[in-house]
Amino acid sequence: MEQQVNFEQNKAAVVIITGASSGLGAALTRKLDATLPEDVEFWLIARDESKLSHFAGSLDHQSRLFAIDLTEYSAFVALRTALEEESPHVLLLINNAGEGCSCLFEEQDVDAHASLCDLNVRAQLAMTSVVLPHMSQGSALLFTASVAAFFPQPGFASYAASKAFIVSYSRAIREELKDRGIRVTVTCPNTMFTDFLTEGQKQARLNSYKRFGIEDPDLVAEKTLAAMRRDKAVVVTSLTGKAIRVAAKLLPTGWVVSWINRKNRTGSQ
Repeated sequence: MEQQVNFEQNKAAVVIITGASSGLGAALTRKLDATLPEDVEFWLIARDESKLSHFAGSLDHQSRLFAIDLTEYSAFVALRTALEEESPHVLLLINNAGEGCSCLFEEQDVDAHASLCDLNVRAQLAMTSVVLPHMSQGSALLFTASVAAFFPQPGFASYAASKAFIVSYSRAIREELKDRGIRVTVTCPNTMFTDFLTEGQKQARLNSYKRFGIEDPDLVAEKTLAAMRRDKAVVVTSLTGKAIRVAAKLLPTGWVVSWINRKNRTGSQ
């Protein structure tokens, strides 16, 4: 039987969640709010202070709010300072914050590319580096990636590459942290209709082949947390996503990338 992550064994613990105020981050937080012991405190991170405060007001657990921008170095200074002052036991870190762009690479300016890399890649490493000294046996790390990580994605090149990085990184540090008893899981959902997408992007997906893989964030959160407790390395939360992962292992990458590019260019239904 697989050894499970036991949240209850650590008291006076902290759970840190980035991108917590909406989308999958909010869904994960609500699921944890319904299951964790009362003395676990949430440290919730998001850019929008009013939105974060409103969301925290709906939770039963005590929450400490960090309205910080993880693309800014000052965010990690603030978080490190709080951790050093209080020296909590971090039971769980959920690296969920991210952004994406659905267009040709050359249609985005350099600032947009830098912002995506800062949030989707640099911030994940910085968060992990800052928080890891406060974790110990029984702690867990959860990263949010995407099924886009399994193939290069024309029209979604930067985002897919950033998520491929996260899958690779999480699997590597999972091995590094095994001896410390710290678990690492990465979840790879398909498209979810959250604030991550604009209305135009949502409509575009409904009009394309990608409509078949749309997922509900609450169900993704439930499946992800269940798999994390079973110490799964990689979680794929839909049948479509599992098919994509298998295809990535079996089909020539060049052929699949060309197929995706043709679909994007023709706007195939």
